[in-house]
Amino acid sequence: MDKKNIKGPSKQIAALLFTDIVGSVALQQKLGTNSYTNYVHRHDEIIKECLSNVEGAKILNETGDGFLIKFIDPSDAVNTALRLQFRFSLEKCEGESINVRMGLNMGVVTEMDETNRGGTRAVGMPINLVARVMDLGGASQILMTRVVYDDAKQFVRHHPDSGLTDQVLAPPTWKSHGSYEIDGNEENIEIFEVGLEGLAPFTPPGGSKKARRADSPNESPNPDPPNDKGPEPEPVDIEDSDVLISYAEVDNEPLISGEEGWITQLQRNLKVRMEQLSGEEFKISRLSGKAFESIGSGGGLAKELSEAKAVVPVISPPFTNSPGCQKEMEIIYNPETISTQTGSGAPSEATVVNAIKMPVTLDSAPNSISSVITKCPGLEFFEREPSTGKVREFNENLGEDSKQRYYERVYDLAYELCESIKKQRSSNKEGSDSGVSVESKEKIFLAPTTRDLTKEYDTIKRELKEHGYHVVPDHPLPLSADEINETLEEMISDCVTSIHLMGDRYGIIPEGASSSISEILLRFTSDKAKDGLKRFIWSPRDFSDAEPKQIELLEKIQEDPALHSSAELIEGSISTLKRDIFRLMEEQKKQADDDANKAVKPVTDSKLIYLICEQRDEEAVEELEDYLFKEGLEVCLPAFDGDEADVKALHQENLINCAGALVYYGAAPRAWVDIKLRDLIKAVGYGRETPITNQAVFIAPPHDHRKERYKSHNAQIIRQNEDSFSPNDELSQFIETMK
Repeated sequence: MDKKNIKGPSKQIAALLFTDIVGSVALQQKLGTNSYTNYVHRHDEIIKECLSNVEGAKILNETGDGFLIKFIDPSDAVNTALRLQFRFSLEKCEGESINVRMGLNMGVVTEMDETNRGGTRAVGMPINLVARVMDLGGASQILMTRVVYDDAKQFVRHHPDSGLTDQVLAPPTWKSHGSYEIDGNEENIEIFEVGLEGLAPFTPPGGSKKARRADSPNESPNPDPPNDKGPEPEPVDIEDSDVLISYAEVDNEPLISGEEGWITQLQRNLKVRMEQLSGEEFKISRLSGKAFESIGSGGGLAKELSEAKAVVPVISPPFTNSPGCQKEMEIIYNPETISTQTGSGAPSEATVVNAIKMPVTLDSAPNSISSVITKCPGLEFFEREPSTGKVREFNENLGEDSKQRYYERVYDLAYELCESIKKQRSSNKEGSDSGVSVESKEKIFLAPTTRDLTKEYDTIKRELKEHGYHVVPDHPLPLSADEINETLEEMISDCVTSIHLMGDRYGIIPEGASSSISEILLRFTSDKAKDGLKRFIWSPRDFSDAEPKQIELLEKIQEDPALHSSAELIEGSISTLKRDIFRLMEEQKKQADDDANKAVKPVTDSKLIYLICEQRDEEAVEELEDYLFKEGLEVCLPAFDGDEADVKALHQENLINCAGALVYYGAAPRAWVDIKLRDLIKAVGYGRETPITNQAVFIAPPHDHRKERYKSHNAQIIRQNEDSFSPNDELSQFIETMK
């Protein structure tokens, strides 16, 4: 056996669909072997047809009268089940209806290579559970656990075959059948059903050999009397909390039996990170919506909630649907509710930072929760695949990449909370009687970008915050054009810099707009540039693979002054962008210090011309340089010696101070000339008061076809037609504009 070809176990989170032909043994006896074989063959054909267009779907096991199927996303699993329910309802084979029951669950599954048998074998507790959920069902019934229900219900709003058939198919119906005791699970499992009205039975399952209703003591082998009150709520200790985590109880259910839940992980990791960052001890508590409902707001609980220094709501579909979580947010965030419940007469001063575990729709969310989501800063603990839109949750148990992204988010959350609590403590220490206010941070607008640049965006945001800057937006922007402009007007008014990352994707177009959010933000900050806002616009050096509309926008940025006004255009690596951002920040701080001591603005030297040439042309420009000097102009040239930082610094200083620029097109390639002309556009971004209006390209030997055809809308063209330098009318006219 070649050990190199043996693969190790593959662990992944997956949605599972288990199907089974109802009454298969009796049916085989009725039909006989040959007819039953045809029947099963048609059953298999329908299932495989429905799976053929589902990306990532994989059959893990064939049972003879059913299948165990793995999906990437719960909504794909539910859509497939609905499609199968409808397709089977239209079929008869060997004179018999094809009656199938289906169960759905989600969790971590391990696939193991079995070289001796061929193929793979899947194992895991979620597989055991999905089999027992399926066993509860009857003909045409689709049953599922809560984890599938919570995720899929927000995305599956129409029947997947709607519009693909002559029949009018209504949206699927969802129903809860209550809790069931299922062998192998310590806690009761809530069972839900989805289906098409008229096909799905929507009757509560009676039970099976390994599962039974939790409220049916006659069916339970457990001799203990049933507990009508349900499980005891978790102990609550939120008094004197530094940070309170508010969450829906189902979000803390572990994917693998015996492991920590997601909320428990967050509480543990957040405490470690905050204490590492600050060197101080923090009390981090948690309170589920279910526990809050059980205890109620009496006994000082509302007061303890409002006195937490910081609150972290864990946003998810179950959170928005939890009455207890809604009440917690009313106490934390709603000033009117707070003042009546706490008796303090003032709203809570706690910082609210959302940990967005999964995306939610705000249309149906109650006001208390939608306000928290839209008004308070938040960090997404998930990402969407740019190509498919699939949601990938960050979790320390789901592979190295997911683990790394999870720890990055925990770090960002810990940093936000530490800074907030530090500011609160500083304010309390100063005391309101002292009259001393806490120093405010300079504000930077980091324009939201598209999903393909999420990692780069997070890196820059993290480093800016670590350098002490206040980065906005710190909560999601609205998705309508009118609301965006209103929000930006308030948000950007006191920003010193805006940063725009332009990737391969054009991005979302808000309601009522014809441009993407990225383009709207570019134009808005361009209008603010006249008020002194400095701008950075970064794009990849090669954007040939970008979406067509994005390529059009990137080209417009290069050519349209309305988009690149007061902007430094940067191409290439993100490290170059970060270096230039912090260089500008330092320059702005130094300028502010200088202005404090001496309120005199630098003036442009009206007779200074910047003669820009490549090092190979340093000798060739000497005659031109001497002539310009003879005509009464001061001439400066680029530096060719010294380190890269010094050369760049002198280049930018010359661009700021010169009255005009002359780009020498000799031995240098065409691309070099274009780059230098773009540098002239960027000059305002370096700190120049006005754009460079006197600019020209001096075309010198060696001559070629490309040089003969060279044109520019922005710069005057001066041609040296002879092999040696000789002044001409074009050059004389350019010099006159300088005097």
